[in-house]
Amino acid sequence: MKVKIYNQNIVQLIFKNQKELTLTLCRPQEFYECNSTKLRGKVFTFEQFIDHYTDEEGYLTYFSYWSGFNLPGEVLEEFYNLFTLTDREQKVKQITDKFKGKSYYVIAAKNGDSETLKHELVHAHYYLDPVYKQEANVLVKHMRPELRKQISSALKELGYSQNVMIDEINAYMSTSGNKYLRDDLELDVSKNDIKPFEDLAKRILRD
Repeated sequence: MKVKIYNQNIVQLIFKNQKELTLTLCRPQEFYECNSTKLRGKVFTFEQFIDHYTDEEGYLTYFSYWSGFNLPGEVLEEFYNLFTLTDREQKVKQITDKFKGKSYYVIAAKNGDSETLKHELVHAHYYLDPVYKQEANVLVKHMRPELRKQISSALKELGYSQNVMIDEINAYMSTSGNKYLRDDLELDVSKNDIKPFEDLAKRILRD
């Protein structure tokens, strides 16, 4: 695991493969934004996590599904205090200990995954920059109602919870591109719908 720091308070964790990425951050991420209150905001073991995400046929797709993670520092600090940490989680704590008491944000992706990095950086700035957050919220509020309904439904289907929905709408509209939004999320979206989000994000992604 490598570390890169943006703007002195965005901590990027860079992993060599999907296995290390997901095994390291699955529990803190689900503590933050699981779409079920069985895990979100609760203390849970790895067994409880696996039980929640494994279907009746024994299939568990979580570890191959998520390509990036993002966590506010205050959520991580709460996680550290409540959970008995695994060795991988302890390594993350050692990295973030120097930021304790400060406002910081952790993002993570595999080495070389620039698209996921952009998506996660948007999340970090949304949390840390109140001006950017306010401007992004206005864009989401003024989306075409049918498009906002479509993307909310699509993101819910992907597994996102309501408590991060505006943040996720902004991140997807800012960094996913027209083809992904139309073909993969099956949205009735145009370049004119996407452009205000992309233009706003360009200001924070220059670094």
